[in-house]
Amino acid sequence: MELIILKQAKRELKDAPRDIIEDVFALFDDLMAGKHLSMPISRPLPSIAKGLHELRLSGRAGEYRVFYVIRVGSAIYVLHATSKKTEKTDRRATDLVKSRLRSLGL
Repeated sequence: MELIILKQAKRELKDAPRDIIEDVFALFDDLMAGKHLSMPISRPLPSIAKGLHELRLSGRAGEYRVFYVIRVGSAIYVLHATSKKTEKTDRRATDLVKSRLRSLGL
């Protein structure tokens, strides 16, 4: 399985604290090795898109979310990374994720 990080998501991840970045890539290594991630680390978001998940990470600088979609047998697409500022999933973030999914044809 391949890990594909969209250019926009790469820029967003670069702004995250080092501990968050290390955790993100360790978790994606686990996914690519076939490990199944579940709550509280990864939450499926089928109401937004089929196969969409949200990594839920906490670090010294606060909470972060990384949105990704898995296409079984082919790739994990990292779509968006953001710091978490509210209780609910940010509407702007979900709209952005939907837009990036459409641009990929997923």
